Amino acid sequence: MKRLFEAQKRKERTLHRRDALKLIGLGSAGLMTGGSISAQAETSLSVPSSKKKAKIIIAGGGTGGITVAARLRRSVPNAQITLIAPNETHLYQSGQVFVAAGLYSEFDNKRATEDILPDGVKWLQEKITAFDPDNHRVHTEKSGELSYDYLVVALGCEYDFSAIEGINAEDIGKEGIASVYLNDTLKGISPGALITKLWFESIRRNAAKRPQNVLLCEPDTPVKGEGVSFDMLFLCNDILRGNGVRKGEDLHQNVHFTLTKPGHTLFPSKPIADTLQKEMKKAGNTETKFSHRLLAVNKSRKTAEFEVDGKRVEYSYDYLHITPPMRAPEVVQNSPLAIKEGRLKGWMEVDSATLQHPKYPDVFGIGDVLGLSSGKSGGAVREQAILIQDNLAAFLEKKTLPIHYNGYSVSPIKTRYGRVLLAEYDNHGLAPTFPLDPTVPRWIWWEMDLHLMRAAYFGLMMRGML
Repeated sequence: MKRLFEAQKRKERTLHRRDALKLIGLGSAGLMTGGSISAQAETSLSVPSSKKKAKIIIAGGGTGGITVAARLRRSVPNAQITLIAPNETHLYQSGQVFVAAGLYSEFDNKRATEDILPDGVKWLQEKITAFDPDNHRVHTEKSGELSYDYLVVALGCEYDFSAIEGINAEDIGKEGIASVYLNDTLKGISPGALITKLWFESIRRNAAKRPQNVLLCEPDTPVKGEGVSFDMLFLCNDILRGNGVRKGEDLHQNVHFTLTKPGHTLFPSKPIADTLQKEMKKAGNTETKFSHRLLAVNKSRKTAEFEVDGKRVEYSYDYLHITPPMRAPEVVQNSPLAIKEGRLKGWMEVDSATLQHPKYPDVFGIGDVLGLSSGKSGGAVREQAILIQDNLAAFLEKKTLPIHYNGYSVSPIKTRYGRVLLAEYDNHGLAPTFPLDPTVPRWIWWEMDLHLMRAAYFGLMMRGML
């Protein structure tokens, strides 16, 4: 395994100059449009914002934790930064969709945590067991109590399949049930991606024999990867048309797709929702059911039960894809940092503009753990890391915080093999960082997402350079 990681590291260093220039060029063009808060960042890559000494603890070693560690390493170079996370392997979770599509191997999305950990950051490979912000401490399973001057919580979110009556995580991959989300970040595995790849193949194989009903369900909780259900629907339908990795006859009219949504909208941004509606109508074999909250699944009967306007309704299926209910880790839910009431109860409470906790201003949050109404995505994490990079440094200097988060998020929705709808949006509507109409699926976004973004993620973003 170590040898495989080393080979992948060498491959990463060979990110072709031509590809890097393309990526940087596209990013520069996007910044000129002013759609991203990163254009406001005051810290350059080489000039620190604060030279003061401080003890900073970062809780979590996922996308948010590693990215913000790299950026704080530069903006507050004299700080003692400790990252606490148990995982030996880091997963590029966005790549799970491409594994399902047959375009990545599962190993393509893995790197050893020690290889992407920023220089000068101390790594404690253990779990945090409690937060004590009143006393500026965290409790860990091995090291006990640790004090901090500043804390950044980047613990992500957890999948709660068992919140659906009748199933749990072990049922994914059985009786026609799939979820591309299924992974274990502690073990560094993502079985849901391979299960979904086989799920696609099984749907096509059976569609050649008889009509099939495919049900795709979304939960009534916040989710990361807002467009993943659409990825599953559109990619599967394109495979049925005979496209994708293996070519074949067109079978898509033998399959009917039903997407259930717990709310009344197809996507948070209306212009993107309108495009998705057109794509689904063009497909000719899809429908959407709104205000459907998934309650239970009967595996043996292949039925799913929903709450609709206070009533229980049941649908049969041949194949089922589940976007699981999501929640903050229990260590956050049970802490003073959590939201206490309402729809976002249990998620980390932060000011939506500064990402500071309203009661504990020396505590910042980043990523999927946050109780915000904005989207949860890698693009959101990147923007939030830039904000914390400069705002925490300014806080050390007792200056006004220079950047406010505008809710930016992005979903690269695969509308078919070779086309991606780059859905960039914030609290005010569309927020394109590129001078192209964001409501049009394009081949260039597919090429960038498939061929450039994984290398850029590990080689640039994880190093705080993108």
